Amino acid sequence: MSISQPAEAQSAAGISEQLSMRANDVLRLLQGEEIEAEVFDENFRNAVPPAQFRAISRQVTAQQGEPRSIVSISPRNANSAILKIGFEKSIGTVSLDLETVAPHRISGLQLTGFEAAGDSVADVLAAIDALPGRQGVLVQQLPAEDLPPAAALDPDGRYAIASAFKLYILAELDRSVQAGERQWSDVVTLGPKSHPSGISQNWPDEAPVTLHTLATLMISISDNSATDTLIRIIGQDRLAQMVRAAGHHQPDDLLPFLMTRQASALKMPVHAERRRRFLSASRTEREKLLADFDKDLTLDSLDSRLLTSKPAFIDQLEWFATPQDMIKLLAYLDRNASPEALAILAINPGIGQDAAGKWGYFGYKGGSEPGVLSFNFLLRSKAGKHHAVSVNWNNEQQSLQENELLALTTRLINLLAEQ
Repeated sequence: MSISQPAEAQSAAGISEQLSMRANDVLRLLQGEEIEAEVFDENFRNAVPPAQFRAISRQVTAQQGEPRSIVSISPRNANSAILKIGFEKSIGTVSLDLETVAPHRISGLQLTGFEAAGDSVADVLAAIDALPGRQGVLVQQLPAEDLPPAAALDPDGRYAIASAFKLYILAELDRSVQAGERQWSDVVTLGPKSHPSGISQNWPDEAPVTLHTLATLMISISDNSATDTLIRIIGQDRLAQMVRAAGHHQPDDLLPFLMTRQASALKMPVHAERRRRFLSASRTEREKLLADFDKDLTLDSLDSRLLTSKPAFIDQLEWFATPQDMIKLLAYLDRNASPEALAILAINPGIGQDAAGKWGYFGYKGGSEPGVLSFNFLLRSKAGKHHAVSVNWNNEQQSLQENELLALTTRLINLLAEQ
């Protein structure tokens, strides 16, 4: 990886003297120098006291290694810039804002993301493979026929994918709109309610809401109540047809489609007997059991501490797919999705805007819960090449460090953009 000139050498290339000086101050701060009083303005010190800033810096260093250099400075104006800082394990992106008058102290500083350091796709795959647990990665140019994968790591392994299953719901809803069975503007009632993530769980019961709004919430912020509403409206038969149409190699791994509330409730100790019956049943029997159990799988039976503390039944009560299944689903969307669906998929890029901005189109849906991470991207280069990327990490024993996989995935996406 090429390293740009140090900050002080770039001043002649359009970078103001104060930006050059304060960029180096940021590096000194991250390296542990206690210069907050002279570097930060009063408002920043009040918002983030020096002791708090040092604690954050130590946490970043523990995860990313020692900060070594300023890789680049990209000015927005004389008093604002995006910095790239080289750490041992990654490249950090920092948004820097200065006072507009001398001495131009730092008024705003935000570390917005990391991309893993590494010179090749093979380096990044090796780093992903070294993470604790199981990892599955597939990078494929589309259409996939007769094209080898650009990168692969256990592409046929079975992985819990958490909220990435919501891509199937988007695909089926979009199909039904294109077929004239529904319209994006159709108004339905919200419900059943689920737990966060999302916001619609706080809306009035049975609030009127359009299908477009539900799909937008489901994909952009992974709203669970919006998701469960769409599952209710679309129905199991149509979702099952989409799972098959999108090429899932083992549809019964996803069927019947669990609502998010149902999946979470079945993991609770209070529902241990219902869980046992559900897991021992056939797919057809499971659909009937879900209908029978639904009135008892209530939100007040959920213990949020159990949902967020450690992995729970991620090998049994989940939504499952292989990286190859996810690539087939993304390829289905690439071939068939409407402009409306593609626009929804592009609202939240999942990674830093710098990485997303290297592409002509950047669609994303992820999934996460303790022990489960799944990052899925539908990409179109500015030269017109189409790609699908699926990165998955499961660990049944411990929660995962999302920043580690996100940094490596960002580096993988950047390397793909450079090809």
